[in-house]
Amino acid sequence: MLCVLAATFPSEAAAEVLVDDVIRNVTVQDNAIRDETAQVVIHRDDGRGGDQMSAYRLYWKNLQGDKGVLGKMLLITLSPLDKRGEGFLLWQMERASDSQAWLYLPDLRQVRRLAISGHEQHQHDQDQRSDLGLGFEQIGTRLVGVNGENGEMVGRDVLGGVEYWVVETRSTMSNDPLPLRRFWISSADWTIAKIEYRDLVGRLARTQRIVWERIGHAWGWKRTEIQPADSPGKTIVELRDITVNTDLADRLFTVETLKSGRIP
Repeated sequence: MLCVLAATFPSEAAAEVLVDDVIRNVTVQDNAIRDETAQVVIHRDDGRGGDQMSAYRLYWKNLQGDKGVLGKMLLITLSPLDKRGEGFLLWQMERASDSQAWLYLPDLRQVRRLAISGHEQHQHDQDQRSDLGLGFEQIGTRLVGVNGENGEMVGRDVLGGVEYWVVETRSTMSNDPLPLRRFWISSADWTIAKIEYRDLVGRLARTQRIVWERIGHAWGWKRTEIQPADSPGKTIVELRDITVNTDLADRLFTVETLKSGRIP
């Protein structure tokens, strides 16, 4: 499976552009949004007719690698009601091992530091009190740390009549359980339509599909669907009431703000 695209689209076809050029264009497209506020609605379909829904208020700031920080994100739980007010704060770093995350539990009035295990996933407390089971890649679609050394153009593909460049990356983290990623990148607007997450030997673990919308002079995603390879269930994340580039204050993305529970 891992070699099918490379066989279908030989290296000569992919050589028309360099992976660094594609990543540069994706980065320019990403950085058109400095910050974002939205309502996030998450549906968890278990594949057997069950559907759990939760809603959050999202605040996100793009720091573009300043002092090693890619971005900061704050999620406040709106529903279900028994978790209303829970907050999740993430500082996403260029080096995955440096990323930091915290969880605020309003019933205990406590902030707990969360363990981060790479950009591919994070876990909350062992009691799984929080419903925010989203990985880094499910909130953001950046090609973190990709360059000519760990990124490769493997071909082209057509999805829904649209042509995409396919870039494969390999994580440099020794403890990354899904080190291989494939990104389907539009040659027209440099948005990412699909991501495949694979293990070290190339076995598919999950697929993520993203739907984008035009927001002013930028592109932002309004819906993403995450489908595990070994499960009929899936997770769907939708963004609503999106506003961008409002110059969100740095103090919003601090542990002190999270502890206070006073979120705009």
